[in-house]
Amino acid sequence: MTDQNEASSVPQDVADAGRVRLADWLNANAAAPELRTTPEELSEWAAYQVEEYLVFVPPGYANLMFLVADHGISSFQPSQLPLEQAMIAARPQA
Repeated sequence: MTDQNEASSVPQDVADAGRVRLADWLNANAAAPELRTTPEELSEWAAYQVEEYLVFVPPGYANLMFLVADHGISSFQPSQLPLEQAMIAARPQA
């Protein structure tokens, strides 16, 4: 993912819990009911641990990644914003 931030594999139970939170967040932000999803539908999404974040990457080519952390969930376009900057932007401001 990056040279500066080492991505590590995620235990299945941690990835599953992250998918539940991500599905809830996606559903809360869905523009229409037919865009709702389930954690099972996200099971093919790759999950990586980088610092305090679970990084979820949809399969295939998608210019959208999701950061899931205790303090919240956010999305970003890696073609527009590097992972390091997205993580900084997603952190709560003190």
